[in-house]
Order: sequence, then C-alpha cells, then structure tokens
Amino acid sequence: MADNAREARPAGTSRRRFLKGCAAAGGVAAVAATGQRAEARETLQRPPEALGLLYDATLCVGCKACVAACKQANENPAEFSTVDKLWDTPLDTSGYTFNLIKMYRNGTMQTKDAEENGYAFMKTSCMHCADPSCVSACPVSAMTKNPQTGVVEYNADACIGCR
Repeated sequence: MADNAREARPAGTSRRRFLKGCAAAGGVAAVAATGQRAEARETLQRPPEALGLLYDATLCVGCKACVAACKQANENPAEFSTVDKLWDTPLDTSGYTFNLIKMYRNGTMQTKDAEENGYAFMKTSCMHCADPSCVSACPVSAMTKNPQTGVVEYNADACIGCR
C-alpha cells in the first residue's frame, strides 16, 4: 500500500517542498494583507557648516605623521601592536586610533601606485557619514554626531567595549 501512495505523488514533490511552499505563500499573504507600502526614508542632508578632509593617496609616502598628529590632537594614548612588537603601530582603527595608514602591495613592489608589481598607501578613517550606523548601533550612546559640524564623536568614558 505504501508503494501505491508513493506512485500517486507527482514527481519532484516532497512533503518538505510542499511545506516550504505553504510557508512562503503564507508569508506573502501576511505581507500583502498589511496594505502598507515599503518606502525608504528621505536622505539626510549634511549641515552647511560640515567639515571635510581631503586625502591624496598619490602624495602619501606612508610616514604616518597624520596618524601621530591625530592622536596628539585628540589626546589619545599610544597603542601596542603584538604583531611587530612596536608601540603605536595599530593594525586597525579603534577608540584610540581614529585614522590609519596601510600599505597595499603587489608583486615586486617596484613602482608606487602601479596595479602590477606596485604598492600604495591607503588611509582608513571614520567617514563621518550623514547617517552613521555606528551612532545608532551603540547601546550606551558613546558615539554621537555633532549636528552643527557633522563630526562623529567618540566618548571613551561612556564606551563599554562591546565590539
């Protein structure tokens, strides 16, 4: 009798596939029943007094003076890197390192800014986005956005280090 039941089922239809189809159809029906359209919110505008920073990678020689100057201006302490055993050579941006210079290399590294057998220095830093996700994601409001300048600010005293 079990053999007859298997033969009566259309080819390619299984119980699992049937249940998946029912669940998908139910989900579509539930969304359609709400009657609301999904709409994107308006793009946030930058304030007229917003600040900007220009970085020209073709002029960068990788000295990292900008990293040191940023740390000094923001009174951030030096960080220790366990990779190269040197002080103040962070591997990524953090609450104490707001910008970073990284070297990207390819092949023999004979020519600066060449795609093949070249190297380049690239700056990684906070982009001070118009709508920064880091600000909305921070559970203790350690990240805030200055409404006048557009600068994303970090409060180390409020941070609980959840990342």
